[in-house]
Amino acid sequence: LHHPAPVFDNVPLPIDKAHAQKEIPRCADGKPPRAAYVGRKDPADGRRAAAAHKRAVVHRFKGQPLPFGGQCRLNLGDWRPRLRAVLPQQMPEHLPYRVDEILALGRLPWAGEARATTQAAILRAAGQAGLIEHLAATYNRLSGGQRARVQLARVLAQLDGAPLPAVFLLDEPTAYFDPYWQHACLALARELAQAGHVVICVLHDLNLAAQYADQLYLMDAGRLVLTGTPETVLNSPRLDAVYGLRFSRLTDPAVPGSLLLRGQPVIAEHGVVPPASSPARA
Repeated sequence: LHHPAPVFDNVPLPIDKAHAQKEIPRCADGKPPRAAYVGRKDPADGRRAAAAHKRAVVHRFKGQPLPFGGQCRLNLGDWRPRLRAVLPQQMPEHLPYRVDEILALGRLPWAGEARATTQAAILRAAGQAGLIEHLAATYNRLSGGQRARVQLARVLAQLDGAPLPAVFLLDEPTAYFDPYWQHACLALARELAQAGHVVICVLHDLNLAAQYADQLYLMDAGRLVLTGTPETVLNSPRLDAVYGLRFSRLTDPAVPGSLLLRGQPVIAEHGVVPPASSPARA
């Protein structure tokens, strides 16, 4: 798959280790090097471009070569396994290992540490992901949500005790979770950011981004459209234009600054109108 066009067009996204920032591009625009990826699913004819954009930045973050031609330059410095952990969107389905063995894989960058240190990191990560009672269970026998928590715990174990700021790359971490674990996962991500770590989180839920982000980046076709607080960005009419939705904004009087979005596709005589910059019309 050849994709010569740049993924981002002059988008400055400084990493502030004190905040769990999130970005809001559409799927075809790829993942930026900072914040959350929140986007709708693109039509079939745009999926290859969307996949190319997303893989470009993810591969560069992981230190892997690009899966297609072109360049993707990120000024991220020298991230080592003791400072960077990746939670991929796709989970392995068949791993013939126990949960504690998989969590131990996260400690491989710390080879040579005391066994007690390894075990303590595993127990802390398992506790944060609600897996203490499943440590001796076989991964293959767990539900999809439990497997997702195992992978989350592996990432937590990997950077347990890492110097500040470590970098957590979370690709749609809530995809397999029920509402409780969606919020528990992002609350944990926010705690990590508030502790001084860098959390780069890809999401597809504007309301979750609104609740857990300090700063939002709205992007369209690889270009930064708007940045600001959740209240500023999500109340902007530009959000409706980028996503091709007519959003209704609701607030909770008991929670100052809260915002809840409800979307409705823009309907014309010939059917649903896609966003102006969607791949189908680009």
